[in-house]
Amino acid sequence: MNRIASDSPVPSRLAPAIALAAAALTASMARADVEKEPHLDLWITSSGGTLVTGGWDHETGLVVNPMQRVFEGELGLDPFFPFSGDEPGIGSDLVGTTLTMNLSPSLGAWNGSGFAFSTSMLTASYAGQSASTAAGGSFSFLVSAGLDLHPEFTISGPGTSDPAYGIYLASFRVSAAGLAQSDTFWIVFNLGMPEADHEAAVEWVEANLVPAPGALAAPALAALTARSRTRRR
Repeated sequence: MNRIASDSPVPSRLAPAIALAAAALTASMARADVEKEPHLDLWITSSGGTLVTGGWDHETGLVVNPMQRVFEGELGLDPFFPFSGDEPGIGSDLVGTTLTMNLSPSLGAWNGSGFAFSTSMLTASYAGQSASTAAGGSFSFLVSAGLDLHPEFTISGPGTSDPAYGIYLASFRVSAAGLAQSDTFWIVFNLGMPEADHEAAVEWVEANLVPAPGALAAPALAALTARSRTRRR
């Protein structure tokens, strides 16, 4: 069988097709890199009259980690929505309860060794309701049987500019009538960065922001929140 030498020029008529195939392969590999370790969705339940969060695999229906407080989201996987994503999803067994997701008015940006205050803004929206890290706020939803809700999360840059590629940190609490509000939980969003960097940022949050069992919550995000409020005055 005849072989083409590795340094043979590619016929010009084949170049566009080869370039298109290469681009598709690159996109497929990038998506596979993201999907090879599926992120757990947010599970909301109650324990002793208090709302608690856990890590939920919506495909199996199993709550994998009943005490999880750090979650992951990927932004920009859909080229038509380059700065948005709908992960993590939300599930709950509190059928008939209206849950409210409260977004704190602060956003952190990963710098390789921790999170610094970000001038970008995260917006979380669902069913015409929205909250942002610029002003805080919340959105609510009624839990129905088999709930698998996916809010839209979007990063925007300062003013009308596009956001920079990076890894961003937002904090939330969930509340409901008749139940004590949950502890703070965090979502680490990745926009265009290597998954290894994303995982490193998640591990940092787990090690530095999530308190040990029985300990008081560490105030590590207090400076970010205070600075954010100062800038808006």
